Amino acid sequence: MNNSFDDTAFTAADVARTARLISPHIVRTPLLHSAAGPWGTAYLKCENLQHTNSFKFRGAISAVLHYQAEGGLLWRRIIRDGVVTCSSGNFGRAVARIADELGFACTVVVPDSMPDVKLQAMLTANPGVQVAKVPYAEWRRIITTSEYPASRSLFLSSETNHRVSLGNATIAAEILRDLSDVDAVLVPYGGGNLAYSIASYLRAAGRRTPVYAVEMTTGAPFAGSLRAGRPTDVEYLPSFVDGIGATFVIPAQFHRVRDLLAGSLLVSPDEVAESVSSLAFHDKIVVEGAGAAAPAAAARYAREYGWKKPCAVVSGGVIEPSLLLDTLRTSRGDAQTTARSTA
Repeated sequence: MNNSFDDTAFTAADVARTARLISPHIVRTPLLHSAAGPWGTAYLKCENLQHTNSFKFRGAISAVLHYQAEGGLLWRRIIRDGVVTCSSGNFGRAVARIADELGFACTVVVPDSMPDVKLQAMLTANPGVQVAKVPYAEWRRIITTSEYPASRSLFLSSETNHRVSLGNATIAAEILRDLSDVDAVLVPYGGGNLAYSIASYLRAAGRRTPVYAVEMTTGAPFAGSLRAGRPTDVEYLPSFVDGIGATFVIPAQFHRVRDLLAGSLLVSPDEVAESVSSLAFHDKIVVEGAGAAAPAAAARYAREYGWKKPCAVVSGGVIEPSLLLDTLRTSRGDAQTTARSTA
């Protein structure tokens, strides 16, 4: 039994209690009014400035502190056998850091194609972390089923664990406190728990603010599954955006979010690259590809949808330095070429 999936609905009061539990351990990230030209009306929830440079830290620390506060068999199991999780990088890094600080063992199962920068970040957070590289098909099975029989540790799912969702939902609570009249929230869709948590909180708080999943044109399984009416595979082309974009959705997650979200918005790798560049040059923040996807969607869709105060969740900032430099050079070069051609 993996103890990872708990579809218990939560209330705004549950999230408020979670916020008090984790507040001494997290960064209260800023909500910035973007200075970038194309989406000057957008607000940026900067989870790239969270501990371990990703929103994933909130969910990870929430789960661990909830287990600790509850005590009982599961917490004793964590202390005795540690935790195991399945991650493409950022959640694994967060769990690794927390395990190092609290003194329990940690194993992270990663796809063998995971970028080296995320692997090194994980090892820096916890030199003792056990990293299990597996082929992508095996990694897909593990993250979908939340089962890793090779380990006796408690499986901690980044996508379907209720305690993780409570931590992620504190992002939405902070957005409402800082921007009470937000009229849309745009969330990068990888495994889907961030979108689920934010939309669930807004509904629990009695808000009708639409929440949109943001996916890549190179692989949008949530959009494809919505069209099919069921979880379905889609074609996927790899790009520099590694945190979102895949061939599949997690079925349990799809069934949770399909009626919560307003839809899926697609952005291209070129649009995300321009977003990375604009965020760096105009807003002075460094983001990874997935972190730039929601701002890219704000730039592309704000006028079409008539948003006045959209909030784009900047989910993470772990990017290879050479990739960041190449992206900045390419996007700035393209912008200068366009400017000269229209002069």
